[in-house]
Amino acid sequence: MKASKSGATPNTEQSALSRRSFLTGAAATAGLAAFAGLAGCAPQNATDAKAGAASDASGKAPTGAMQTTDPAQAVWPVVEEVEVGAAGEGTISFVAKPIDPKDIVATHDVDVVVCGLGPSGDAAALSCAEQGLKTVAVEKQTVGNYNSATIGGTNSKLHQHWGMTFDTDAWMSDAMVDCAFQGDMELYRHWLESNGEAVDWYVSHFDNQNLDDYPLTFAAGDFPDFREQWDKTSLSRSWNTSLNLPYPPGELAKILAGILEKAGVEIRYSCPACQLVADDSGKVTGVIVESEQGYEQYNCVKGVVLACGGYEFNQQMLKERCRPRGVPGSWLTGAFGNTGDGHQMGLAVGAAEDEFPQAIMLDPEQLMPYVRVNKLGKRFTPEYEPYGHLALAIQAQPGTYDFYVVDSAIDKKIDKIWTPSSSCYGPKEVWVGAAMSEKAVKADTLEELAKLMEVPADEFTATIKRWNEMAAAGKDQDYNFPGDMMMTIDTPPFYATKEHADGLCTAGGLLVDTECRVLDKDRQPIDGLFAAGLTSGGMFFNTYPHNLNCLSHTRNCLMGYTIGQVLGGKA
Repeated sequence: MKASKSGATPNTEQSALSRRSFLTGAAATAGLAAFAGLAGCAPQNATDAKAGAASDASGKAPTGAMQTTDPAQAVWPVVEEVEVGAAGEGTISFVAKPIDPKDIVATHDVDVVVCGLGPSGDAAALSCAEQGLKTVAVEKQTVGNYNSATIGGTNSKLHQHWGMTFDTDAWMSDAMVDCAFQGDMELYRHWLESNGEAVDWYVSHFDNQNLDDYPLTFAAGDFPDFREQWDKTSLSRSWNTSLNLPYPPGELAKILAGILEKAGVEIRYSCPACQLVADDSGKVTGVIVESEQGYEQYNCVKGVVLACGGYEFNQQMLKERCRPRGVPGSWLTGAFGNTGDGHQMGLAVGAAEDEFPQAIMLDPEQLMPYVRVNKLGKRFTPEYEPYGHLALAIQAQPGTYDFYVVDSAIDKKIDKIWTPSSSCYGPKEVWVGAAMSEKAVKADTLEELAKLMEVPADEFTATIKRWNEMAAAGKDQDYNFPGDMMMTIDTPPFYATKEHADGLCTAGGLLVDTECRVLDKDRQPIDGLFAAGLTSGGMFFNTYPHNLNCLSHTRNCLMGYTIGQVLGGKA
């Protein structure tokens, strides 16, 4: 189901079968030119124009150039045109034109304003308030946003409670490979060094302090005693770092709001931040919000925190910042306020952001490593990959989709692929049901199935024949899928389900340092401006590394905690 052009309605058809669902209770064609004759456009400002040696006297880049500092002019050559669809049409709060002081209906003097009440904004507001700072949190929606009842890390008291230790050198190696060595290693080091302190602080605020009620995610399914540092059955290391919070995800926003209010945070809902205020030196001194009464200005002694989420509900920003083939065919998000307001506010005062293409957190629609074929009827990847990698492989196929294929004995054969990292998101019957649902095409022969799939029958039947032969031999000679996990497809009827990648959120943002200070294009901090969570960047490229389990939620917690420490003078 494509996003509606008339409203911010997320894709929910696959939500019952998604990884995220077990933790949570305006499509337009991007028709892009071929390589020949591409022209970049003028930079954003005169300074860039003077510095751009590739530009001619008109300010335009010469024919064939593809660089531009204007995101709206980003050019993406493609092999085939694919849709770039947002999760819906959100309401953009950012105001580019300077707001006239005459339009300000109220002015407030505080220490800190936190813009956005997702996990990172919650942590930032709480941390600041506990440092004795007069803290206001403004949220665009009528309630905060919390998608997943998980947190992670490597050295928290919870991990110690479960007897977990981790090879952090190996973890860092995986992290650098996952981000293709484009990530800021200092940010990763800071995460490794400080995640335990932040998680301990965060968890200490919940009313349930029984550590037994915070299980390792990999041990929350059918492997309750699993204590290895990573799932060795996985094709690449899938780290056993994630922990489940003992609360329904849908209740966490309310729970956190209560904790914040108890700490002295003033929360204002339906009150989005829309423009930063800076003085002549470039220091950010406040933020303008829009309440029911009109524009209000907060003068901030300590700083402004941008924790506004990503830009899943802003199609223009998706077109600009993400490869067309990197934008998923469906979305799993209810964060309707994520329209890139924080990104745009930061850029307006000189912030730098991750260069393009920026990453999107992706899952395959089906999490089980069933056999996958593309529209050509061919396998294309080792199916037992981290979710983000498998989703990228699906996106790379013609049409940006594939089919996963099972036979009628899947309810018995699924045991071969039932592992700690696959069992923790739902019972077997859910995944079996998904593979045999009304969305699947069904046939008594592989030839008939291929016809229903509209794939070449010769290629498809040859693919399944070879798979069965390799399964019998216990060795995948084509893609190195674990031989002992290969299950034959030989019991009619057969089922094939068309699959796209699911999008969870965007994962590129403003450049920050380890103190969460937003950086300008010279990599210097912008005084008074901080960013956290999905509004911040520097760590994720190509895709989000799902094998570094719960890195994002722990990062949210750590960044919020760090901001309070910095502004309170304790960092």
